[in-house]
Amino acid sequence: MTADVTLTARSVRPARRRTATFGLSWRILGLVIVAVMTAEVAIFLPSIARFRLVYLEQLIESGTLAALALDATPDNMVTEEVKRALLAHARVEAVVLVEPNKPKRALMNIEPRPEMQGFNLKDRGALGLIWDALEAMARDGTHYIRVGGESMRLPGAMVWIVVDEPPMRTAMYGYASRILVLSIIIALFTAALLYLALRWLVIRPLQDLSAAMTAFRRAPEEAGAQRGPVRRHDEIGVVDREFQILQRELRTSLRQKSRLAEVGAATNKINHDLRNMLATARLLSDRLARSEDERTRALAPTILSTIDRAARLASDAIEYVRDKPSPRLAEVDLADLVDEVGVALQEQGDDRNPNALRSWNNEIGNGGVVHCDRDVLYRVFVNLGRNAFEAGATSVTVRARRNGGFLLLEIADNGPGIPAAVAKQLFRAFTTGGRPGGTGLGLAIARDLVRLHGGDIALVESNAQGTLFCFTLPVTEG
Repeated sequence: MTADVTLTARSVRPARRRTATFGLSWRILGLVIVAVMTAEVAIFLPSIARFRLVYLEQLIESGTLAALALDATPDNMVTEEVKRALLAHARVEAVVLVEPNKPKRALMNIEPRPEMQGFNLKDRGALGLIWDALEAMARDGTHYIRVGGESMRLPGAMVWIVVDEPPMRTAMYGYASRILVLSIIIALFTAALLYLALRWLVIRPLQDLSAAMTAFRRAPEEAGAQRGPVRRHDEIGVVDREFQILQRELRTSLRQKSRLAEVGAATNKINHDLRNMLATARLLSDRLARSEDERTRALAPTILSTIDRAARLASDAIEYVRDKPSPRLAEVDLADLVDEVGVALQEQGDDRNPNALRSWNNEIGNGGVVHCDRDVLYRVFVNLGRNAFEAGATSVTVRARRNGGFLLLEIADNGPGIPAAVAKQLFRAFTTGGRPGGTGLGLAIARDLVRLHGGDIALVESNAQGTLFCFTLPVTEG
């Protein structure tokens, strides 16, 4: 079980790595500026069109006043000097006032000509006004245009004026420059606020988290400086908490694996000497079995079974911690192999009841040829069969059936079943289920050996009537 670590030391913030010149912060800042400037451009287009429209409407109003000055004269005529003064104050080159039921009034420095570009403000839509404004700003030099519209002073009248574009163009450039400066100020101010907010809420926590991940990657087994508990409840807080949990669990797991590796190395060193000792003890026990004393001969089987269990415990332990070799694959007659396993298991007998009969049923039949390592598969069947008999089964049946390109092998016994609490962690090392004399490594080793062939093993069912295990092996077509 993975142990948890309680944080008692004062939190130490890990050193943050220096970000690159164009790190996330600067990229966000640049994106914000681009987004604000894009929005300002979208606002600028109708604004400049509106500025031009208002400018021309003001010229129409001033032109209307200049034309109404003719009503103060007896014959609707003024001198050339007065006309020029009126048009100069109105900032137009010509004005024509057409009012219902009244004579047309006109003041002209320049006669309107058909080739002049004409605009009727009453007929222009929003897109037309935007296009007219952009077209006017793109032109250069003198350009006379005829503009018509209604005056607020004379709602029923139609006023036409002739205007030279350069003064209007200069005013539009001034307005555009003011808008540009204001847009830049707004963009920088908005970007700065958003940059500071994102750096405080996102960038710095991510920098701390990335620094912790980098330190953990470089030295996963070293505890290092403990980070404080995360008080944030947003997505970054969730990621930070989950990483700390994962960090603690991985460190605990790595420490456990290091200890297991040390135990395996130590076991590997003493295994040879231990086997020699057990071999000597077995020879002495054989002599006891041939003793003339009947009581001594009766103790010999118990001593031999105890020595065998000790040797098996040492062998299983070293086999579990040792690196698994690559299987030497060959075509194997499965039925013959299962018969050989049955003979070996039946000869071992039951330590608790030597007279108990063990039934090993081989229902594989002929033609069961698989591509596997014979020695590895032999150990798989031995571990499964031995576990079944030691758990109390008197009969074990081995069956096989095709399942696509694999052979599905079933090992069923009539034992008392596996407790539910044990079944959940059945393939973990050293899980014995309370069975006396067991090492708890048989099924863990069997699973590793089956996985060497690309298959897997599973507990299908277990109840009071027995237990069923299944695993798969590749099939060789004959």
